[in-house]
Amino acid sequence: MPGGVLATSGEVGKASEEAWGVLTVSNKIAPAAPKRRARGGKASRARRLENFRQHKAAAPAAAPAIKWEQLAHGLLRQQRATLRDGARAAWVRMRAARAKIGAAVRSARRCRSLLARHLESLPTA
Repeated sequence: MPGGVLATSGEVGKASEEAWGVLTVSNKIAPAAPKRRARGGKASRARRLENFRQHKAAAPAAAPAIKWEQLAHGLLRQQRATLRDGARAAWVRMRAARAKIGAAVRSARRCRSLLARHLESLPTA
């Protein structure tokens, strides 16, 4: 370096990469992919319920039965989705608990077999 100034390793690396025409790659972490939005989430359920309430309040006595049928089907879909989400969450918790118990059982068996081998290798009196 001119004037006797020492260069840092980063500067040396950049200079050599530029000299050789090497492309530099940023060491920044890539952003996470956007999460997949579930259809029929809480927001759409709330919207559907609000629409149901508005139609119920604004509908005259002789409202078409088709509209009510659609709204009722929407509420049934909402209820099924809620039950399905609850069942899936319970299933995931059960799997996690089962995995934890299985790991403990495997660890206990491993310790027992190692201890048995060690005891067999000891001289008998």
